[in-house]
Amino acid sequence: MFSEALNQVIARLEQARNAHLLRSYALIGGFAVSAWGVARATQDIDLAVALGPSEPQALAEYLEATYEPGDIDDPLRGVFRLNLTCEGQSVPIQLIVLPSKWVDIAFRGIETVKALGCSVPVVSWQALVLLKLYAGGPVDWQDARSIVAVRSPNVQAQEDLLAQAEKVGLAHEMRTLLNSTV
Repeated sequence: MFSEALNQVIARLEQARNAHLLRSYALIGGFAVSAWGVARATQDIDLAVALGPSEPQALAEYLEATYEPGDIDDPLRGVFRLNLTCEGQSVPIQLIVLPSKWVDIAFRGIETVKALGCSVPVVSWQALVLLKLYAGGPVDWQDARSIVAVRSPNVQAQEDLLAQAEKVGLAHEMRTLLNSTV
């Protein structure tokens, strides 16, 4: 079910990119956590999207999704939501529009990996850790902690993570995370 849904959403996103409705996309969320070596159950598929020059509503219409813009207090610029029916079950898909200061971090160092039998771009493990700290929920913290434990970054990689975290105002959170896992 998830494999079919992931293949469908990747195909739609590729078509949208070819139509210049978005610049890039990458897997985040539970399946990205799994792609970086941490077994993780999830109920949906989450991807980050970097919008193109068109309005978000154009992408929403193209994808047959709803678009919810973030308000002034929302940490996200917006979210596209759609459901794909696969094997008789509905699979929720969220396409997250990140704030501009996060776009460079999320889309730098994307790697294409096999996830559920599909080749899919995934944010780097470092970007995923930062995104999880940004989200800030208990499951997000556990995901970040588990990824760092599995990836076992050396001292230089830890310093690089901390430098990236400082750029987005998460230095304290990153120090706490590194001290709890290393």
